[in-house]
Amino acid sequence: MRAISRLCTGLLLLVVATPAFADAPHWVLYTHPEKTMSVRFPGPPTESDQEAPSPIGNVHFKMAMYADEAHAFVAAAVNYPVKDMTFNVKKALDGARDQMVANIKGKVTSEKPVTLDGLQGREVRFEASGTGSQAIHGIARLFATATPPQAFIISAMRMNDKPDPDAKKFLDSIHLGKKVETK
Repeated sequence: MRAISRLCTGLLLLVVATPAFADAPHWVLYTHPEKTMSVRFPGPPTESDQEAPSPIGNVHFKMAMYADEAHAFVAAAVNYPVKDMTFNVKKALDGARDQMVANIKGKVTSEKPVTLDGLQGREVRFEASGTGSQAIHGIARLFATATPPQAFIISAMRMNDKPDPDAKKFLDSIHLGKKVETK
């Protein structure tokens, strides 16, 4: 009799809890094609080839993005075609920050140094005008290395003033270099 009672209680909990799990994101591992970066998105990301201006000319890179009506998650790895000149990590981080904020016509609200998998970087909080009266709030983690010359831009943006626990989970899932997760 006790076993039947536990079974019924378990089934009841399953039925009650199922709607809560239905809205939970299905986190998907994304590994950059060159295995330089990995990150977990709250849904399947879309990968695209992009181009952006830089002091050494236009750079080409792969970008992965997942977006819905409330937020957007972006990860990009840039390999710089620098051969005969010194790659300046500080300038690369400055340029990545400035280009990212310029692309959304935003402004930096805070910035602090961070380290991940042995790489120095920055965490940049920013905001921009959204649609209507809503503002876009975001956090980006930017990393760069001189050997080989690369930059990594990982950003979580929300289209409202509410805290976004998925942003922290996304940003905390990043791995670079030898720590990259593969499928």
